[in-house]
Parts: sequence; structure tokens; C-alpha cells
Amino acid sequence: MKHAWASYLGSVTSTDCHGVVAAIVLVLVVALTEGISVVLLLPILAHAGLDAGAGSGGGLSAEDVSRIFAMVGLAPTLSMLLAAFLVLSASHTVLARKQAVAMFTFEQSVAHAFRQRLYSAIVNAKWLAICRIPSADLIHALLDQVSRVGTGSYVLLMLAGDVAVGLIYVLLSASMSWVMTLFVLISGVLLVGLLQGSARKLHCSGQTIADTQSTLYAGTIEHMQSLKTAKTYSAHDRNRRFFSGLSADLADAYMKGARRQSSVGAAFEIGSTVVLCAALYGSIGLLRLPAARIMVLLLLFSRIMPRIMSAHQHYRNLTLMLPTFGQVAGIIERLEAEAEPASPAPQRICLRRHLQLQGVSFRYRPELRPAVHDLDLVIPAGKIVALVGPSGAGKSTVTDLVMGLLSPDRGSILLDGVALQAPDLTAWREQIGFVSQETVLFRMSLRENLLWANPYASPADIEAALRLSAADTFVNALPEGLDTVVGERGFRISEGERQRLALARALLRAPSLLVLDEATNSLDPDNESRILNAISHRSGMTVLLISHRMATIRWADLIYFIEAGTISEMGNWTSLITRPEGRFHDFCVAQGIGSSSEAAVPASRPESRWQDFHRGDE
Repeated sequence: MKHAWASYLGSVTSTDCHGVVAAIVLVLVVALTEGISVVLLLPILAHAGLDAGAGSGGGLSAEDVSRIFAMVGLAPTLSMLLAAFLVLSASHTVLARKQAVAMFTFEQSVAHAFRQRLYSAIVNAKWLAICRIPSADLIHALLDQVSRVGTGSYVLLMLAGDVAVGLIYVLLSASMSWVMTLFVLISGVLLVGLLQGSARKLHCSGQTIADTQSTLYAGTIEHMQSLKTAKTYSAHDRNRRFFSGLSADLADAYMKGARRQSSVGAAFEIGSTVVLCAALYGSIGLLRLPAARIMVLLLLFSRIMPRIMSAHQHYRNLTLMLPTFGQVAGIIERLEAEAEPASPAPQRICLRRHLQLQGVSFRYRPELRPAVHDLDLVIPAGKIVALVGPSGAGKSTVTDLVMGLLSPDRGSILLDGVALQAPDLTAWREQIGFVSQETVLFRMSLRENLLWANPYASPADIEAALRLSAADTFVNALPEGLDTVVGERGFRISEGERQRLALARALLRAPSLLVLDEATNSLDPDNESRILNAISHRSGMTVLLISHRMATIRWADLIYFIEAGTISEMGNWTSLITRPEGRFHDFCVAQGIGSSSEAAVPASRPESRWQDFHRGDE
């Protein structure tokens, strides 16, 4: 736990040095104003006729305070003392407000800095490192756990304030009776020491809460994503019971932590009451201090013990939070250690002859079997190449290798005969347009969704991309056209329309390589034919098609059949469909494609205007 504390303090204080210094200065000034106002009670009580004690050897007295006033040429009358007390109290209130604002600002600054660092670590990390961390854990850390870390920084400043104010109270009470102050201070430290074992149990409770929260968050995402299926299966009651169990586990973890918190707090409060009673007895019965001094000492002691108790409570709260900080820091460190190397200088990489995978093998974890092994594959420039095969055959892995998201464990990826190295991958991905089966649209207008892929695209570029993706008709029919806000996950338009927009977004990049990963499975045959026909009349663009629908890949110039992580067949549509003993032929027959009429290669269509749109580097 000591390492966790040191790591947390180092991270928080280095996040916003100016903010933490400003907050601590305000904490000290607020503590001073509060302490001085308490000291003024001595001469005020003396003016009221209470015995405040002599100033000779008896510690701070009313006479000492009067001498301080006299040093600045003021006579400490009752009106002046009350006015000074009022000014100090008002100043304390104003400064306390500024302190609260500064502390809250620091809290938000810490949360923002951690959130930014975590997000940067995610987007800069290698794709494999991101895949190895559940997405629910990343979302939970970004949205919830980082906020808890920020709240912890606020509590940390509160702890510093308790220590600062408590220290000033200790110094003031020591100036009036060092014996009783020492007794109270030692008693408070012993009380905290006796409760230290409970703090370690609270750390374990915090770890349980953090783990249970992560489980609930992951379960919530899964249940929201499966809600439509659950209602269709009438399984919502089963889902509700399962979710209720997760929620009950979290509530139970919080309750156990709260019970431990309250038990420690109650024990400390009882102990502090005993200490105060003993201090009062010693001041009256043993030391026989003057009445005014006893009253001020009692006021100071009654504030010292709560400060110690408050500091210990804030310490306990921070102890509960530390496991959450550990999880966030662990994710950040893990991803930053797997960051992609930055490209040394901006450069442009373009596919001109061919992209080749040569003896490539890759596995996601050392203990797992290879996803692909000894793979040899060539994607000629300017051609449509298709990958087909059963689920789990390695098609997605090959796609990620081609796009530079994954690096092979063995073998090479060659672009025009030159090996793609890590520094070149970012530049290579700049030349890729990618459309996946799971279409993602942001909660903004259609125009903004399109420009997200290419901020420099002109209105003519957008119009051409919409036309080539067969999205122009439905976009023009919308009341607000391109300014239509699609809503969360694009719910205001159909799935097929979302897929066409995603294709338009990819085309807007004018890519050297267009990757279509099940990208037309939501389209009707007419629109699919129109789109693929337009792409087939491209100029300088290479297309990689991944599809389970055999009819889709008829447009391909070259087809690879992948099975068990390696290529079992390759050729064009005609050569593969007419090979009755091949796995490709079996796949076609399974989908009802087997006769000569169904197997025919699609006829060429009129030249599209892709050449007007695409500005390739030939």
C-alpha cells in the first residue's frame, strides 16, 4: 500500500503543480485566519471579566495579545477586538470559499489530465495491445474511474487542510499549555495507530469495490447491446435477475466498506471524547488553569480532535480510492509501453505494384495457436482481391495485417517490394479506406460524419463519393440533406443507409487501398451491384473484399480461400467455381450457387465517373 500511496501522490502533484500550490497556500491562509480569530477570544473574555491568567510563564495570555496590538500602535478595546474578530471571521469565510473553488478546480484538472492521458494511451497504442484489454474496462476507466481519481485529489487537499489547521491549533494550544497539548496530541496519534489495521481492511474493501464496479459495467454494456434479442426471446426477466445480482454484489461491497468506515469513525469519536474529558480534568483538577484559558483550550482541543478524526476519515477515503487509481494507472502504463512508434517525418506511401505477405505467421497470445501461419499472399495494385473462407479461418487477422494494425510474428509484409516497418505504418494507413460490417456513425450531421474521414474534402468530392456509394438519392431526400443529424449510432437512418454512408466516407479519402470487410451485407442486390460496378471501373485504386456472401466476390479479379490460417485455394471466379473438388465450390453450392447461369461473371457496366472523383498518384 505504501507504493500505491507514493505513486498516487507523485502522479497527482505532478499533474497540476500550480494548482496544488495555490490550493495549499489558500489552505494555510484559511487556517491562519481561523487560528488568529481563536486567539482573539482571550482578550475578549478578559474584557468580559473572566480570569485569563498572568502573562509570566503561563503561556499565551490576554496581556500578550494586548502587547501585540500595542506594537502597532493600537489600544485593544473591546470594540476594536470585536471588530478585528469580525474582520478575521469574514476574511476566513471569503478565503474558505476561494479555497473550495481552488480545490474543486484542482480536482477537475486532475480528472481531465488523467482522462486525456488515458485516451491518448488508448489511441496511440498498438492495435493488439488494445484488443487484449476488454473494451468495457477501457470505457469504465474513461468515464467513471478517472472521476474517482479526481475526487481523490480533492480529498487529498482536504487532508492537507486538516493537517495544516490542526497543526496551527496545536501550536496555539501549546502556547497556553504545552503539557495538556502534548497529552492530547500523543493520545490522538495513539488512537490513529490503534485503528491502522482497519485502514488496511478498507484498502481491501476498495479493491473489492473497484473489481465489482468493473464487472457491473461490463455486464451493463453486454445487456444493453443484447436488449433487442432479450426482448425477442422474452428473456428480459432472466437478464433482469442476472443484472440484479451484479448490482446487489456492488451494493454489498459498498455496504461492507461503509460499515468498516463507520466502525472506525465511531471508535475514533469515542476515543477522542475520552481524551477531551481527560484533558479537561487535567486542566481544571491538576494544572488549575484560569477559566478563560481553560475555555479557549477546550475550544482548541475540541477542534484538534475533530481535525485528527477528519484527517483520518479522509485518509480512509483515499485508501478506498487507491485500488481504482491502481487500475487506471495500470491500464495507462500497459498501453503506453505498447505505443506505436512515431513516424520520423511526414511521408506519403502509395501502393503502385503490389502488396505482398511473405511467409507471415501471427498469434494473438503465446499460448494460443497461430491465427495465420506461413501465409503467402499477393494483392496486385489496381485489382479487386477477395478473401473468403469459414468463420475463424483468419480473414480478419489477414485484413488487420494488411492494414498495418498488426505486425507479423514471423515473415514480412512488402509494399512494392519494400518491407513495411513500424515507422511507416501510420503513413500507410493514411492511404487506406476501411468499411467494416459494424458501421459506426457519430452523433453529428451527415456532412460532419463524412468530413471526419477527410477534413479537406470539397463539396464536389462529397457529392461524388455519395454517388459512387449509392447514397446520394436518400441523402438528397432528407429534409435537411447533409445537415441532418444522424443521432446516436445513426439511429435516424436504416442500417443499409448507414453502410452506404460509411462507404462514402471511405471513398472520400481517395484511398490507394479500399478494404471492404462484409461492407455490403446490409445492401439490397441492386445497390450492391451498382456500388461494386462503380468500384470495378476505378482508376488506380486497389480493393480488398472480405465477404461470406459468395455472390459479392464475383467482382473480384483474384480470390483467396482461407482455411485454418492458411490459403487452400486461389484463382479467379471461373477457375474456382469450375473446380468441383475444391472448398470454394462447396461454399458456393452451400449458398445455392452452382449452375452455370448462377456462376456467370457479372457483365461489364457503363464506365462510372470514378475517374472524375479519384485523384490517384500514378
